[in-house]
Amino acid sequence: MVDQKFFAVPLDQSDKQAVADRAEIRELLEYERYTRDNGLYAQEAACYSDQAQIHVSWYNGSAKGYFEQVAQANGGGAKHKIYYTAVWVNGDKAIAEMPVMMLSPRVKLDGQAVDLHSYARIFTRLTKENDTWKILDGECIYERDELIPVVPGKPIHIDTKELASYRESYQGLCYVLARTGLTSRADLPGEDQPETVEKVYADASDWFFA
Repeated sequence: MVDQKFFAVPLDQSDKQAVADRAEIRELLEYERYTRDNGLYAQEAACYSDQAQIHVSWYNGSAKGYFEQVAQANGGGAKHKIYYTAVWVNGDKAIAEMPVMMLSPRVKLDGQAVDLHSYARIFTRLTKENDTWKILDGECIYERDELIPVVPGKPIHIDTKELASYRESYQGLCYVLARTGLTSRADLPGEDQPETVEKVYADASDWFFA
């Protein structure tokens, strides 16, 4: 059995249906981020399949439950800056990866205003239902993050021992979440543990070619 990887499939622009599918998927994913950032939760939910699952730092479960919590928190105030969207299509299945910079709501650490920038890749599986693409599964692959003082040069008072206890790929995020009463799993896919990313890719490839 050939060990196929979705990302090894070369770009083929001769298949015009696949080209059209990729364009529709990019539009869907970018619109989904727009609705998320602007509090349009009903429109965001409509981008997802009824069977969709969400796996992120603070939530792991059905998309329905995710949107309920997001709406209750009024979105949490995070914003997303998109760099590009790579898409692979195989019939009625698709995989997409979108690098983003997530700008968390401004927080105060011991009275000092701080911005949290999280760099990640939103990894998505999609399926075509009734001739319409829907998001089936979404999670983040975390790369790194940074805590930046709003006033340049102002020191940030951080418990460095606590910070070091978190995964390097998303330790700033964990530190901020802990101060809002939320916790994050330690087994999320991240570049500091390449095997976690490899598993995401391997599982997605098995699904993609099945």
